[in-house]
Amino acid sequence: MKRNGHNKTGPRESANGLTFVEVLVSIAVVALVAVLIIPFFARAKVHGGPNCVSNLKQIGLAMRMWSNDHDDKFPWQVSSETNGTLEFAESPAVFRHFLAVSNELTSPKVLACSSDKKISRESDWGKLNNAHLSYVVGLDSNEALPQTILSGDRNIIGGVVASNGIVRFGSTNEAGWTQDMHKGAGNIGLGDGSAHQVTVNGLRKQIQSALLSTNVEALRFSVPKPK
Repeated sequence: MKRNGHNKTGPRESANGLTFVEVLVSIAVVALVAVLIIPFFARAKVHGGPNCVSNLKQIGLAMRMWSNDHDDKFPWQVSSETNGTLEFAESPAVFRHFLAVSNELTSPKVLACSSDKKISRESDWGKLNNAHLSYVVGLDSNEALPQTILSGDRNIIGGVVASNGIVRFGSTNEAGWTQDMHKGAGNIGLGDGSAHQVTVNGLRKQIQSALLSTNVEALRFSVPKPK
């Protein structure tokens, strides 16, 4: 008997061996993955993506490594006699606080956010100044208090600006973000070394938590002003 050279397939089986149900399941999985991933990248574009969070984590780690060698204190809490920056704690020269931890940071380039168009990256520690900084320093941060704010994007607004350039946030000051860097959002680093992307509401809640944690009337932020 002569056999037909073509294999017969069942009514529910496609030419490549997949059943009709399996094809539908595959399409559904791809669609689900797209739904989950696309919003993630959309948020990353708005908030500056992993760049700022990565930078702030590196800054947090460097500050904590430095504090481990200085009685659990950050540079602005230690005298310059022991390599700290206490004398510049409320000075406009914010870069000095980061310069103190230069041995713990791989490069001064991590002090610049890729979304910050008003500053420039610098690779030489000897040339570092405020024009190369995208991040503030939280002068009331404490390694033992994880809710305190150690650092964050410099486009923070809403506090009371003192004559020395220090910005203070009390319980009645509604903090926010400008449109400069991340389209009305921002990133912060906490006392425990972690870093987070936060909305305006998230920033305000974190400031309130930090105020309760430190029991101070107002949080002080040393904010670099680019030229």
